[in-house]
Amino acid sequence: MNRTYQQLLSKWSTLAPDECVKADHNHKFKVRILPSVEKRNSPNAWRLVTSDNIAWRLANDQSIVLVQLNFVLLTIMHHCAIRHSNISFTFADAGTCAVICNGLKSQPQAHPAIAALDAYIQLLEF
Repeated sequence: MNRTYQQLLSKWSTLAPDECVKADHNHKFKVRILPSVEKRNSPNAWRLVTSDNIAWRLANDQSIVLVQLNFVLLTIMHHCAIRHSNISFTFADAGTCAVICNGLKSQPQAHPAIAALDAYIQLLEF
């Protein structure tokens, strides 16, 4: 899961560098904070997210990871809304899948944020 999330964040930073950029390490990324997602004093604020040990942190109730994943999920949902692209989720034992625009479907992922990011990357590549 760490590697998948890291690869998706890396693709996001490549496809939309105004939304996400790679930070100083391979597993650290900065995501632009949208005012409608999170209030900040600066209109140019970024939030640091990490893909390092995410599976372990989720399994051990590390709340900071949930905050980061929820931030990514809300940001992706907001980007979809701006593009007038609907996003939906299906939940199964294999994981969560996200579908954007009734056709761009993610692989089953361990968290809805990762599924949403997977589908959003396909939208950016489209």
